[in-house]
Amino acid sequence: MAEPVSMTADKLLDICASMDVRIASQRGDALGWHKLTVEETEDWISTYITYDAQSVEMVGWQNTEGGQRESLLFWATTRSNGLKTCSYSSSNVGDLLDNLTERLGSPHSLDRDDTKKNITARWVRNDVEYSFVQLRSSVIVTIGPAR
Repeated sequence: MAEPVSMTADKLLDICASMDVRIASQRGDALGWHKLTVEETEDWISTYITYDAQSVEMVGWQNTEGGQRESLLFWATTRSNGLKTCSYSSSNVGDLLDNLTERLGSPHSLDRDDTKKNITARWVRNDVEYSFVQLRSSVIVTIGPAR
């Protein structure tokens, strides 16, 4: 197995732009992270059962190297609408917000609470919504169809 690599905005957006689970799997495997098993993703998948359990495919990875915890999940429907969502979470904020802003431009909305160290940002580009939520030293980025 390859040495785990750090997530960057470019890598995140590349994996999340995949057309299907097969392509996302190939791109995500290049991270060298632990690939999640079906059992490890059951709770996450169960949130989509009400959507259409027969058409949802999903792949995910987890990295716990260097004392941090990161996970990346990609799911897509196999139906004609091609709905897909990608979710990344990390215990290390780093400069991900700045890097996303460099790639996506200024967010449509940005809310900072410096007292609580919380930040939310949202971009909409080409019918895709990018959401960034920082809670103290943890971050969650979700990419999916625009609402």
